[in-house]
Amino acid sequence: MSIPPLVPMATGVERTDRERSSVIDGVDAGLRELMAVREIARAFLTADHPGDVYRLALERVSPLVGAALACVYLMDGDEVMKLGAAYNWPERYSGFLGEMRVRVGFGPSGAAASRRQVIEVPDVFADAALEDWREVATELGFRSLVALPLQTTSGVHGTVTFYFAAAGAVTAEARGLLRVVADQMAATAEKARLIDELRETN
Repeated sequence: MSIPPLVPMATGVERTDRERSSVIDGVDAGLRELMAVREIARAFLTADHPGDVYRLALERVSPLVGAALACVYLMDGDEVMKLGAAYNWPERYSGFLGEMRVRVGFGPSGAAASRRQVIEVPDVFADAALEDWREVATELGFRSLVALPLQTTSGVHGTVTFYFAAAGAVTAEARGLLRVVADQMAATAEKARLIDELRETN
Protein backbone atom coordinates (compact mmCIF):
# COMPACT_ATOMS: atom_id res chain seq x y z
CA MET A 1 0.00 0.00 0.00
CA SER A 2 3.07 2.22 -0.19
CA ILE A 3 2.90 5.30 -2.38
CA PRO A 4 5.70 5.40 -4.97
CA PRO A 5 7.83 8.53 -4.78
CA LEU A 6 7.35 11.27 -7.31
CA VAL A 7 10.30 10.99 -9.67
CA PRO A 8 11.63 14.28 -11.12
CA MET A 9 11.12 14.42 -14.86
CA ALA A 10 14.35 16.34 -15.51
CA THR A 11 16.84 13.53 -14.93
CA GLY A 12 18.92 13.89 -18.04
CA VAL A 13 16.95 11.09 -19.73
CA GLU A 14 13.64 11.99 -21.32
CA ARG A 15 10.78 9.80 -20.03
CA THR A 16 8.28 8.27 -22.38
CA ASP A 17 4.55 8.96 -22.07
CA ARG A 18 4.08 5.41 -20.80
CA GLU A 19 6.66 5.89 -18.03
CA ARG A 20 5.05 9.18 -16.99
CA SER A 21 1.64 7.52 -16.93
CA SER A 22 2.98 4.64 -14.82
CA VAL A 23 4.32 7.03 -12.16
CA ILE A 24 1.08 9.03 -12.07
CA ASP A 25 -1.10 5.90 -11.94
CA GLY A 26 1.00 4.51 -9.09
CA VAL A 27 0.61 7.67 -7.05
CA ASP A 28 -3.13 7.84 -7.76
CA ALA A 29 -3.58 4.21 -6.72
CA GLY A 30 -1.73 4.83 -3.46
CA LEU A 31 -3.83 7.89 -2.71
CA ARG A 32 -7.03 5.99 -3.44
CA GLU A 33 -5.98 3.26 -1.01
CA LEU A 34 -5.17 5.78 1.71
CA MET A 35 -8.50 7.52 1.17
CA ALA A 36 -10.35 4.21 1.41
CA VAL A 37 -8.59 3.28 4.64
CA ARG A 38 -9.35 6.72 6.06
CA GLU A 39 -13.04 6.39 5.18
CA ILE A 40 -13.25 2.99 6.84
CA ALA A 41 -11.49 4.28 9.95
CA ARG A 42 -13.91 7.21 10.14
CA ALA A 43 -16.86 4.86 9.74
CA PHE A 44 -15.48 2.71 12.55
CA LEU A 45 -15.56 5.73 14.87
CA THR A 46 -18.96 7.10 13.84
CA ALA A 47 -21.14 4.26 12.51
CA ASP A 48 -24.04 3.13 14.68
CA HIS A 49 -24.04 -0.39 13.28
CA PRO A 50 -21.02 -2.59 12.44
CA GLY A 51 -22.72 -3.72 9.22
CA ASP A 52 -22.32 -0.18 7.89
CA VAL A 53 -18.56 -0.41 8.34
CA TYR A 54 -18.35 -3.81 6.65
CA ARG A 55 -20.40 -2.66 3.66
CA LEU A 56 -18.38 0.53 3.26
CA ALA A 57 -15.12 -1.41 3.45
CA LEU A 58 -16.20 -3.90 0.79
CA GLU A 59 -17.53 -1.18 -1.50
CA ARG A 60 -14.36 0.91 -1.28
CA VAL A 61 -11.71 -1.79 -1.29
CA SER A 62 -13.07 -4.37 -3.73
CA PRO A 63 -12.70 -2.12 -6.83
CA LEU A 64 -9.19 -1.08 -5.71
CA VAL A 65 -7.95 -4.68 -5.60
CA GLY A 66 -10.00 -5.84 -8.60
CA ALA A 67 -12.31 -8.17 -6.68
CA ALA A 68 -15.47 -9.23 -8.51
CA LEU A 69 -17.26 -10.23 -5.29
CA ALA A 70 -16.62 -9.96 -1.57
CA CYS A 71 -18.21 -11.17 1.65
CA VAL A 72 -17.82 -10.70 5.38
CA TYR A 73 -18.69 -13.78 7.42
CA LEU A 74 -19.19 -13.35 11.17
CA MET A 75 -19.03 -15.96 13.90
CA ASP A 76 -22.46 -17.27 14.90
CA GLY A 77 -21.55 -19.62 17.72
CA ASP A 78 -18.37 -21.67 17.73
CA GLU A 79 -18.80 -23.70 14.56
CA VAL A 80 -20.70 -21.57 12.06
CA MET A 81 -20.35 -18.14 10.46
CA LYS A 82 -23.20 -16.10 8.98
CA LEU A 83 -23.06 -13.43 6.31
CA GLY A 84 -22.36 -9.96 7.71
CA ALA A 85 -22.07 -8.03 4.44
CA ALA A 86 -21.70 -8.68 0.71
CA TYR A 87 -20.41 -6.76 -2.31
CA ASN A 88 -21.62 -7.14 -5.91
CA TRP A 89 -23.46 -10.39 -5.26
CA PRO A 90 -25.67 -11.45 -8.22
CA GLU A 91 -29.19 -10.10 -7.82
CA ARG A 92 -30.77 -13.50 -8.37
CA TYR A 93 -29.12 -14.73 -5.15
CA SER A 94 -29.93 -11.71 -3.00
CA GLY A 95 -32.93 -13.42 -1.42
CA PHE A 96 -30.72 -16.22 -0.10
CA LEU A 97 -27.93 -14.10 1.39
CA GLY A 98 -29.51 -14.03 4.83
CA GLU A 99 -29.51 -17.84 4.88
CA MET A 100 -25.84 -18.24 3.97
CA ARG A 101 -23.77 -20.15 6.52
CA VAL A 102 -20.11 -21.16 6.47
CA ARG A 103 -18.84 -23.97 8.67
CA VAL A 104 -15.66 -23.10 10.54
CA GLY A 105 -12.84 -25.28 9.24
CA PHE A 106 -14.47 -26.00 5.89
CA GLY A 107 -13.68 -24.26 2.62
CA PRO A 108 -11.23 -21.35 2.31
CA SER A 109 -13.29 -18.95 4.46
CA GLY A 110 -13.90 -21.53 7.17
CA ALA A 111 -10.24 -22.54 7.11
CA ALA A 112 -9.10 -18.92 7.50
CA ALA A 113 -11.19 -18.66 10.67
CA SER A 114 -10.12 -21.98 12.18
CA ARG A 115 -6.41 -21.68 11.31
CA ARG A 116 -6.27 -17.94 12.04
CA GLN A 117 -4.31 -17.31 8.89
CA VAL A 118 -4.79 -15.94 5.39
CA ILE A 119 -5.96 -18.56 2.89
CA GLU A 120 -5.23 -17.72 -0.74
CA VAL A 121 -6.45 -19.82 -3.67
CA PRO A 122 -4.70 -18.72 -6.90
CA ASP A 123 -6.94 -20.90 -9.10
CA VAL A 124 -10.01 -22.78 -7.90
CA PHE A 125 -9.98 -24.91 -11.06
CA ALA A 126 -6.37 -26.01 -10.53
CA ASP A 127 -6.82 -27.08 -6.90
CA ALA A 128 -8.04 -30.67 -6.60
CA ALA A 129 -9.07 -30.08 -2.98
CA LEU A 130 -11.64 -27.51 -4.17
CA GLU A 131 -13.31 -29.62 -6.83
CA ASP A 132 -16.68 -29.16 -5.13
CA TRP A 133 -16.29 -25.38 -5.46
CA ARG A 134 -15.90 -25.33 -9.25
CA GLU A 135 -19.61 -25.31 -10.00
CA VAL A 136 -20.16 -22.43 -7.57
CA ALA A 137 -17.16 -20.55 -9.00
CA THR A 138 -18.49 -20.96 -12.53
CA GLU A 139 -21.97 -19.83 -11.52
CA LEU A 140 -20.74 -16.75 -9.66
CA GLY A 141 -17.93 -15.90 -12.06
CA PHE A 142 -14.81 -16.12 -9.90
CA ARG A 143 -11.61 -18.10 -10.32
CA SER A 144 -9.37 -17.11 -7.43
CA LEU A 145 -9.95 -15.84 -3.91
CA VAL A 146 -8.31 -14.74 -0.69
CA ALA A 147 -9.84 -15.19 2.77
CA LEU A 148 -8.54 -13.23 5.77
CA PRO A 149 -9.46 -13.92 9.39
CA LEU A 150 -10.98 -11.08 11.41
CA GLN A 151 -8.81 -11.54 14.47
CA THR A 152 -8.09 -9.52 17.60
CA THR A 153 -6.44 -10.41 20.89
CA SER A 154 -9.77 -11.74 22.14
CA GLY A 155 -10.15 -14.24 19.29
CA VAL A 156 -11.46 -14.67 15.76
CA HIS A 157 -14.66 -12.79 14.91
CA GLY A 158 -15.10 -14.06 11.36
CA THR A 159 -13.58 -13.86 7.90
CA VAL A 160 -13.54 -11.44 4.99
CA THR A 161 -13.21 -13.08 1.58
CA PHE A 162 -12.51 -11.43 -1.77
CA TYR A 163 -13.28 -13.28 -5.00
CA PHE A 164 -11.54 -12.51 -8.32
CA ALA A 165 -12.57 -13.25 -11.89
CA ALA A 166 -9.03 -14.15 -13.00
CA ALA A 167 -6.55 -16.70 -11.70
CA GLY A 168 -3.64 -15.38 -9.64
CA ALA A 169 -5.19 -11.93 -9.45
CA VAL A 170 -3.99 -10.96 -5.95
CA THR A 171 -0.93 -8.71 -6.11
CA ALA A 172 1.56 -8.04 -3.33
CA GLU A 173 0.19 -4.50 -2.99
CA ALA A 174 -3.36 -5.82 -2.72
CA ARG A 175 -2.34 -8.26 0.03
CA GLY A 176 -1.03 -5.39 2.13
CA LEU A 177 -4.20 -3.35 1.71
CA LEU A 178 -6.44 -6.35 2.45
CA ARG A 179 -4.59 -7.05 5.71
CA VAL A 180 -5.08 -3.46 6.85
CA VAL A 181 -8.78 -3.59 6.02
CA ALA A 182 -9.21 -6.98 7.71
CA ASP A 183 -7.66 -5.52 10.87
CA GLN A 184 -10.11 -2.62 10.75
CA MET A 185 -13.05 -4.99 10.30
CA ALA A 186 -11.82 -7.14 13.18
CA ALA A 187 -11.65 -4.05 15.40
CA THR A 188 -15.21 -3.23 14.35
CA ALA A 189 -16.40 -6.72 15.28
CA GLU A 190 -14.61 -6.47 18.62
CA LYS A 191 -16.21 -3.09 19.30
CA ALA A 192 -19.66 -4.50 18.51
CA ARG A 193 -19.05 -7.44 20.86
CA LEU A 194 -18.01 -5.17 23.71
CA ILE A 195 -21.05 -2.93 23.17
CA ASP A 196 -23.36 -5.96 23.24
CA GLU A 197 -21.75 -7.19 26.46
CA LEU A 198 -22.13 -3.76 28.03
CA ARG A 199 -25.80 -3.63 27.09
CA GLU A 200 -26.39 -7.06 28.58
CA THR A 201 -24.63 -6.01 31.77
CA ASN A 202 -26.71 -2.84 32.06
